[in-house]
Amino acid sequence: MPKARKTIRPDKLRQKAIPTESITNALREAIACGEFNAGAPLRQDHIAAEFGVSHIPVREALKELVGDGLAVFAKNRGVVVSELSAKVAWELTEYRCLLEGQMARWAVPLMSDSDFLEAERILDRLDKETNTREILRLNTAFHAALFVPANRPYFLKSIEKVRINLLRYWRLAWEELGHKPKSQRDHRKLMSLCRKRDAEAVGIEMERHIRETGTLIVGYLKRKEREAA
Repeated sequence: MPKARKTIRPDKLRQKAIPTESITNALREAIACGEFNAGAPLRQDHIAAEFGVSHIPVREALKELVGDGLAVFAKNRGVVVSELSAKVAWELTEYRCLLEGQMARWAVPLMSDSDFLEAERILDRLDKETNTREILRLNTAFHAALFVPANRPYFLKSIEKVRINLLRYWRLAWEELGHKPKSQRDHRKLMSLCRKRDAEAVGIEMERHIRETGTLIVGYLKRKEREAA
């Protein structure tokens, strides 16, 4: 695992009034990208000083992280980054299957030519990208591009929350398991089925793609757990 950095370096956040959402998003990205190891404390004093704000927005941001499952309250330690867990990774994978498979079925009949082009443009950028942080961002953008035509904002919000929690798990798939080529083949297959307007086939393929990635990550985590035992 990458070593945790001692400070957060948010982009373009040095301003007089920083909203809680900006602090929350910067912390989410720092956790997802391994700047904080599992179990690392998220100290209000340090974070407030880094952003140049009072403890109030930091406290609210930490509550959001706990709600996301990215952090937990630990006795005598305050808020710490939650541990990576094979069990949690699989539960989130199953939840994604339910949400994203159905969203794909709803979205496909409503997709326009411009929706197809946008999704394929993102995949073209993914093919060339080597930076893990940008790969994760583009991967999320691709899935969102497929789901937005469904016009189901509550479902989309739930999907976003699950994906936030899974980002640090996916980093393992990209950096340590070499999953990008297989993932991109799956994405291209999804696009082919979308263009055929085969909503049921897209839903089934989406679920298979999600389970396969989840199985890969869970297997990796279980191996790590055995090694640590």
